[in-house]
Amino acid sequence: MSIAAEARQEGHASIDKTARYAMILGELRGKQLTAREIAYNLGFRDLNAVKPRLTELVKAGRVVRAGKRKDTVTGVTVSVYEVAGDREPLCRTGY
Repeated sequence: MSIAAEARQEGHASIDKTARYAMILGELRGKQLTAREIAYNLGFRDLNAVKPRLTELVKAGRVVRAGKRKDTVTGVTVSVYEVAGDREPLCRTGY
């Protein structure tokens, strides 16, 4: 295994994913944010602190891509995320 692969593996293993998931979900609760906004709000400057966890949360159905907008730093269109089920229905039934 290469040194780079070993370093990636060690770094991946050293992250407390459960705590990171909780941080991301807490920051997203009731909001729609980009990965950069989540990272910066949590005090991270490296987007890799949240992007892999966001991908995992999306695959698990806990977070959804709610739309897209231009990133304030790069100007590139990026995904906006929200906690799954956070939106209020537009029309309630069962009055």
